[in-house]
Amino acid sequence: MSAEYKEDGRIMDYTPDAAALAGAVVIQGTDILSVVVADLAADELGAVYIKGIFEFACASDSALAVGDNAFWNASSGLITATDTGVYAGRVTKAAASSLVRVSINFMPEKA
Repeated sequence: MSAEYKEDGRIMDYTPDAAALAGAVVIQGTDILSVVVADLAADELGAVYIKGIFEFACASDSALAVGDNAFWNASSGLITATDTGVYAGRVTKAAASSLVRVSINFMPEKA
């Protein structure tokens, strides 16, 4: 069985059930964090980022440092250090002024 290259995997198609604004966080399936590329109307085909470095608001009690795992809290709409079941990625810039940069869906290579 062989595979055929289709795309670089940073962006994937997305059609929202309700209108979605650029920058909105969307969970694909049960645990793939994605970020809406451009404003979309309900049922309009668009795209979401599934790779890249994004700046998010973070929980004030989260002491997130570079390299830490970050998680998405759908209830609060914030990044947190607490495992919520939705892995966001790895921190690339430490939390400051309630903002943190995260490389979304970052998976370190295994040796």
